[in-house]
Amino acid sequence: MENYSVQVPPYTVGPEAYKKIEKQCHIYGSKAVVIGGKKAMAAAKEKLLCAVEGTGIEIIDFVWFGGECTFENAEVLEQLEAVQQADVIFAVGGGKAIDTCKLVSIALEKPYFSFPTIASNCAPTSAVSIVYNEDGTFCKFVHFLEPAKHIFIDTEIIANAPTEYLWAGIGDTYAKYYEVSISARGEQLEHYKAMGVQLSRMCMEAMLEHGAQALKDNEQGTASYALEQAALAIIITAGWASLLVAREHTMDYNGGAAHAFFYGLCNLPGFDENHLHGVVVGFGVLLLLTIDGKAEECEKLTAFNKTVGLPTKLSEIGVTVEEVAKCASFMVKDEDLAHYPYTVTEEMIVEAARKLDY
Repeated sequence: MENYSVQVPPYTVGPEAYKKIEKQCHIYGSKAVVIGGKKAMAAAKEKLLCAVEGTGIEIIDFVWFGGECTFENAEVLEQLEAVQQADVIFAVGGGKAIDTCKLVSIALEKPYFSFPTIASNCAPTSAVSIVYNEDGTFCKFVHFLEPAKHIFIDTEIIANAPTEYLWAGIGDTYAKYYEVSISARGEQLEHYKAMGVQLSRMCMEAMLEHGAQALKDNEQGTASYALEQAALAIIITAGWASLLVAREHTMDYNGGAAHAFFYGLCNLPGFDENHLHGVVVGFGVLLLLTIDGKAEECEKLTAFNKTVGLPTKLSEIGVTVEEVAKCASFMVKDEDLAHYPYTVTEEMIVEAARKLDY
């Protein structure tokens, strides 16, 4: 029998989540640097400063992450005096900001804490960074052994964030169930992987149950029960599932054809800048179900997508069958497709895209 460790990060959620900063962070040091997006830091700054006032924890600076998760931006941050002096990193914002902070954290061996200001993906919880090239094309995945020390989810801030991010988060999150379950199909699963697969089902179920109402509440700026449940599924449930099925860099069941579809299309000029990750991945699940021969499930998810405005046909993400064919060679090279119970070919992807081009 082998020895291994599974590290799943704890979280605090609610409109006053930041009040728990001292309790969760003080043992790691007294100086924090905030790194994040400009709008994200503006949304969280007052609450962060109020939360640490009188606690002995000092925020020594607020630093923009650079706008894209690249190795170059991470290296610039690593050289900043405030970042070098800090004991801990407060990663504030969306996926690209938090993923950049992970790169800085591992390079400087400083613990980081996640403060998501939008609910668009599980980056605050997962132990992987999605790194891009400076021209916006996909570069590589960088895996880490440890996730954030703690995640602080302020539902009031998320409720007042642009609705498009929650909208994208819904598609990215239900994809977790379909990709994980297909990757694990027919496998004899260890305890941690089995937990991850079972947990991934909650990603899909929570979106179908709460997604539509959460979007309506987000539009009203209301930190409702439905919004909280959707945010938790996007940030925590999907993140925990991700950590469990990819323990210590072992065989990764996380991704699949839906994500490969997005990363492949990033080879089209300007695609990443003009499309939200989760929106395209949500459509990619329909492509995945078509490839997998699950017509009934595809119809069910198509109906749901229509209720929340996610794309149901190829033209709604602004690409053609010909462009999919041009990028298909990149899609089939995605390492996560190696875990499928069958070989996904370029022809299968193009044919599925053609069926969804109506």
